[in-house]
Amino acid sequence: MRQKPVYSGVMRHLRANWPGYLLIYAGIVLALLLIGVSLQEGWLSFVPLALALVLLLSYFLGAAVWAAHRLYDPAGLRPYHVLFDMGQLKATDTFVYVDLGVRDFALQLSRRLTSGKIYVIDVYNPQWTTSSSLKRYRARQPHAPNDPRLAWQNGRFDLLPLPDKSVSTVILHRVLSEFWQQGDQTALLEEVHRVLTPNGRVLLAERVRSQTNWLVMGPSALSLQTAAAWRAKLEEAGFIVVKEVDLQGLITCFRADKPTPAQARQLSLNLPL
Repeated sequence: MRQKPVYSGVMRHLRANWPGYLLIYAGIVLALLLIGVSLQEGWLSFVPLALALVLLLSYFLGAAVWAAHRLYDPAGLRPYHVLFDMGQLKATDTFVYVDLGVRDFALQLSRRLTSGKIYVIDVYNPQWTTSSSLKRYRARQPHAPNDPRLAWQNGRFDLLPLPDKSVSTVILHRVLSEFWQQGDQTALLEEVHRVLTPNGRVLLAERVRSQTNWLVMGPSALSLQTAAAWRAKLEEAGFIVVKEVDLQGLITCFRADKPTPAQARQLSLNLPL
């Protein structure tokens, strides 16, 4: 099997998010021009300010590329594989991967299967997930391959095309945060809860408002939810959070199990499990 280039994930990320990176690059160029003009005209008071701006923008540019390398490249953190391991999945298991058309992650997971199968459900809709970078990302994804380990379906966040209590594992890799309405996030988790069997598990990965993401993203980290908020959202949807793994502060993986009827009754009575 042909190996992917070391920085293939970074390149896809840059192509999908080029307006933001172009803005940073333009800011660096303009600040450098200001330094040049200031030195030529003798406006020395502008030089320290422009130099500070160059250093600040260069830092955020480098930090963003580093984070993209760790999150998306084959040699990076590979959080989707961490989710696979947290769920104690086997090469013969069948599970559901709720997707937004970013097929690459499902393809990576399928390579860990032998006779197992992944039902990939694409719940993307531009009215619910309005990110322009996600739209550009989708446009550059590989075609769905004809692989017996993969079954591709379309669905809705509020109506997954699966019967009640029909699957044991559902994976969501950076899907919930793409829904800009909190109610939509809750509706998707409730649908996941509906289709899971008792003792089934949801495996969730999301970037959270951590110290590392503050350093990488700056004020943009305010748009991220905290790990505590994701735990509360999972519990509100009826799950029991049993494990949490922080990957270098960039992304956090959660495993939450659907309680059995007996456990659900205990929870409703606020009894310890």
